[in-house]
Amino acid sequence: MSEKPLIGVPAMSSAQVKGLRKSGSTVSDTVVKAITAAGGIPVLISPFAPDEIWDSVAGIVLPGGNDVTPSRYGQDPHPTYGPTDFEGQDEADLRAISVAEERRIPALLICRGMQLWNVHRGGDMIQDIENAKDHVGTEHDVAIASDSLLHSLFDGADTVNVSSYHHQALGRIGDGLRVVAHGSDGTVEAIEDPEFEIVAVQWHPEDRFERIASDARLFEWVVAAAKSHRTTA
Repeated sequence: MSEKPLIGVPAMSSAQVKGLRKSGSTVSDTVVKAITAAGGIPVLISPFAPDEIWDSVAGIVLPGGNDVTPSRYGQDPHPTYGPTDFEGQDEADLRAISVAEERRIPALLICRGMQLWNVHRGGDMIQDIENAKDHVGTEHDVAIASDSLLHSLFDGADTVNVSSYHHQALGRIGDGLRVVAHGSDGTVEAIEDPEFEIVAVQWHPEDRFERIASDARLFEWVVAAAKSHRTTA
């Protein structure tokens, strides 16, 4: 058996993929490269893959993507709503979250992944934040709660610079979840549940993992935690 743990990466079903005549299941290359650089073996999991595939993974990275379906949290779509190509994408991604919780598998949830976890726990979304321009394609600092897992991952740093790309934000926080990072404007930037080895961040650590240690650290953590999980399972 390889010493490198298998990290499950849920893919998005895209209506059109260059080079294919039909739809395809895709994951950003940057996410795959970040996991590989951290010492893991990324396993792309299509929305149409059988449940048995989850038996092989020791960790999970749920990437970002389009907006969570507003009806899931009791709202009508905002004019800026950007749906996924595949109407079953939320359910497919929720499989990953359920696996992480039920099997106690370490997981890193990125952007949409964090939002979906919050909705899954009964929270809701601010569908279009007023200051979206400050969060789309920008870099900014976030404050980290001192008693959080995230804080320990960053060697006790109280603030960290992040790469941001989102127009929505968490509204009501879901049951059992705790806000552990926020931006200077109050935007929720990370959540945790102390019962699980799950780190959920609003930003995109895959954007700069090759040159920013704090971004790479999140992938290093999930790979190391996955290796430990596999050893003790």
